[in-house]
Amino acid sequence: MRGIIKARWIILCLWLVATVVLVAMQPDINAILRDRGQKALNEDSPSVQADAILSKMEKSKGTNNLIVFHDKTKISNNELNQIEQGVAQFRDDADTLGVAEIMDPFSIPEAKSSLISKDKTTVMVSFKLDKKSREIDDIKKAIDQRLDKVTVTHYLTGEDFINNDYLKASQGGVEKSAALTVLFILIVLVIMFRSIVTPVISLLAVMFSYLCSMGIAAQLIDKAGFPLTSLTQMLLILILFGIGTDYNILLFNRFKEELANGLSVDDAIVSTYQTAGKTIVYSILTVFIALQHFYSLNRRSISRALSWSLVLRSYYSRYSP
Repeated sequence: MRGIIKARWIILCLWLVATVVLVAMQPDINAILRDRGQKALNEDSPSVQADAILSKMEKSKGTNNLIVFHDKTKISNNELNQIEQGVAQFRDDADTLGVAEIMDPFSIPEAKSSLISKDKTTVMVSFKLDKKSREIDDIKKAIDQRLDKVTVTHYLTGEDFINNDYLKASQGGVEKSAALTVLFILIVLVIMFRSIVTPVISLLAVMFSYLCSMGIAAQLIDKAGFPLTSLTQMLLILILFGIGTDYNILLFNRFKEELANGLSVDDAIVSTYQTAGKTIVYSILTVFIALQHFYSLNRRSISRALSWSLVLRSYYSRYSP
């Protein structure tokens, strides 16, 4: 520990270099999520197996989506002609758009009753979309260009477009959660320590941990195929900033106690990590076990892991020297 104290500036520089490298090399998590989707279930899940069987039966690649034309009053005959011309343009450029199996009420009259509402306010066009590693926003823009002469309001929906909107909403939630978390923690720490230096140091330490953790997780997701959901970033933010601040408060308070006992700064640091450091290590291990069980499908295992995590953490916090 005294060797670490002597080499503190070297260690800080290593952390800075590691953070910069990991952030610079970090792949776009949102792009990976849009490309691969959320694989929260394993391959043994019945729904995943059923989806694999259905995929083998499909004649063309892609996911099912819809174009929905809607007028809250009623779509006139002139507007219906505009929609027909727009759909024809959409059909002509199907190969460019990566679209197949288009079903509309104009080329398939038998489907008119199913694709045009009885009150004539809504017209639907079904199609299968193969993204081909393209961004959904770019595909949406290309489809909108084919329908720019249609005055009736249209919407794009289906698996791809819903997932894209959901990811955007999730990303907005992550950004808001991060800002509120940092602000709330900063206020609490300033009130507790009555200083601005200690809270800033604590948040900077947690920030480095988050950036490095996110960089490593992104590489594992990209290169090793680790599972990914839209909650990954939010969980990292909440866990690291919440637990990290908790650990920092424990260390700071113990450090103040050791200084009050007359120890020098270096001796107080060593004593702090020999006592409070053990509590933090045990707490980290129990949280790690709980998170491992979190990905298990056995809910009882999750409950037991979280319960033992709380019990062990409480025990070590109370009885550690």
